[in-house]
Amino acid sequence: MQIREIIEKMLDDTGLRPALEQRSVEALWPAVVGRHIESYTRMVRLEGRILHVYINSAALKEELGYLRETLIAQINRMASRKAVDNIIIH
Repeated sequence: MQIREIIEKMLDDTGLRPALEQRSVEALWPAVVGRHIESYTRMVRLEGRILHVYINSAALKEELGYLRETLIAQINRMASRKAVDNIIIH
């Protein structure tokens, strides 16, 4: 077996794959929005296929709301799968 196959099997056998996939999608947020917007981000959580983003600025929350569809498309493209159906900005 190759190392990749061993790791894939271990992720499946231990049930760690969902958590790994969740964290990998959450980690995409800074790459999608950039360092400036990321600096206003308190927390990013993926629950199912809904990404919850907690922002410190009310004005930025509204601006990101207008970009919701674009952000979803970029995250899904970077994840190479349909990982997010919606983004809720808190």
